Amino acid sequence: MAIGADITRPARRFRRLSRQTVHGFEVLVAGDPVSRLLGLALLDRHRAPEGLLIPRCRSVHTYGMRFPLDLLFLGPDFQPLLAVREVGPGHRVRVPEAEAVLELPSDWDVEKWESATGAERSRSGPCGSGEEGS
Repeated sequence: MAIGADITRPARRFRRLSRQTVHGFEVLVAGDPVSRLLGLALLDRHRAPEGLLIPRCRSVHTYGMRFPLDLLFLGPDFQPLLAVREVGPGHRVRVPEAEAVLELPSDWDVEKWESATGAERSRSGPCGSGEEGS
């Protein structure tokens, strides 16, 4: 019998969250305070879900992240406002007009991202130009 956490299973904090499809991504919805605060932080990539929707959110931090994130800030009716690619650990990104944020690990199908965001809205680079702080 192994001792310690089972690293092949999803993190316990996501077990009771509902699922929703947003722009072609089936993601968990961060509906409780712990999942909203931690998001995908403190997890190895293989334990993180494919994405996390954080409603009523306009600012995301990546403190404690172990892999880069792609962030899609959403407005009313989940229309894309700003896409920021490959945000590494230790940053904060804020979009005051946003009503929700879709957090996605940066290692997925880019064509799906481009169809969800539109190429002209995408920002690329280690932090994108929407970054505040460091």
